[in-house]
This record gives sequence, C-alpha cells and structure tokens, in this order.
Amino acid sequence: MAGSLAAPLAVALVLGLIGPFGTYDLLPLLPRLAYWLAIVALNWVLCDLALRWMDAWLQDTLTLRHLAVPLAGALAASIPATGVVTLANALSGLGWPGSVATLYGQVLLLLCAIAVPTYLVFDLIEGKGQPQTAGPKPRSDGLALLQARLGRPLEGTLLCLEMQDHYLKVHSTSGTEMILCRMEDAARELNGLGQRVHRSWWVADAARDGVMRDGQKLALRLRNGIHVPVGKTYRAALKSAGWI
Repeated sequence: MAGSLAAPLAVALVLGLIGPFGTYDLLPLLPRLAYWLAIVALNWVLCDLALRWMDAWLQDTLTLRHLAVPLAGALAASIPATGVVTLANALSGLGWPGSVATLYGQVLLLLCAIAVPTYLVFDLIEGKGQPQTAGPKPRSDGLALLQARLGRPLEGTLLCLEMQDHYLKVHSTSGTEMILCRMEDAARELNGLGQRVHRSWWVADAARDGVMRDGQKLALRLRNGIHVPVGKTYRAALKSAGWI
C-alpha cells in the first residue's frame, strides 16, 4: 500500500511546490499543496481505473501497445478529470475556468505525462517489458507461479482461467478460486500448458472435451461441462494448434 501511495504523493508534492498553470501566483504554499494533493489523488484513481480497463480491452498484439494503453486510458479519464479540476478550482477560490477547452487540454496533457511513464514502469516491474525466451515454459514453472497467487494449494487438475474485472477465476476439477492477477500475465506464465481462446478465457490443453459450433459462433466444451467462447482473433492460432 505504501508503494502505491508514494507515487501520487510525490507528484502532488512536486506540483504543489512548482505551482504550474498559474497556481504558484494564485495560491499560498499550504493551500497550493492541498489543492494539488486533492487533484492528483482523485485523478490518479480515475486514470488507474481507465488504464486497467484499456489494458484488459486492447488486444495483446496491438502495435505500440505500451503507448496505446496509457494514452487511451488518459483520454478516457480526461473528461471526468476535467470536472474534478473545475470543482477544485471553484472550492479553492480560483474560480470557474475562462476557457473549458484550455483547461481540458491542460488536464489531458497532465494525464498523458503521468500515465505513459507509470504504465511503462509497472510493465517492467511485472516483467512484461522483459524479452521472452522462445518456446513454451516448463510446466512446473507456470504452475508454481499460479500456485504462489492462490490462497491454498491447487487441488485437482487446472481447467481454465476466466477474467472478471481485475480478477481471475481459477477453475479446476476441485472447484474455483478468485485471484488478483491480469490475464496477460497468467497466460504468459502458463505458456505450454494451454491456449488463450478469448479475451476473457484461457483453457488448459488437458481440459478440452470437444468443439461446439452454432453458425459463426465457436465454443470449447471442457471436462467439467463449462462452455468457453472462442474469440475471432484467436481462431487462427487455435486452428494451427489443432484445437478447432
């Protein structure tokens, strides 16, 4: 928790001291620090939610994804963030903006300046920025990483992973458990054990029990009776692997 609070507090302190966008001349030091702390804290939460949503929504194969995700997240958060700044200006005595378009541009610029380096740093910390070795990872490595995230030892056989917001539902022959993990990370770690078949689903190779077709729709039937949809963007890879 301390690490997650350090970054916005540091940004708020720097902005409070230098007083950008005219706040240095308009506000004394303590009110200026309080002003920027409120703005950064609220907009940090908005930007974080937008980044997580874009990270889950945009495809892994997207060109320049490491830039597209934070820029799209900053754009998505820019309108409510502008509302936060407008309200903060009114409460702090700075008054309503003379030009909403100018204020919006300043907010968007600030969000982009924060979102891009923050997303890149978190990617490096989580290992997404590290080059991946060719070929599947050993089964023990992938399962060990998954086991470390579970609250209890995995019993039975791993069947599939289902994405739900920022969580993953781990399905096994012994039941299900929710963990806080990104699908991209889990699918990469479990490479060689199964395949990503949908933006929200990963399926273990040993869990497959058949293919279901309904017109243009495809689904995999698993050993435990779950029907997992097959996304269009994943069909070529699954066909090459002999899954469909």
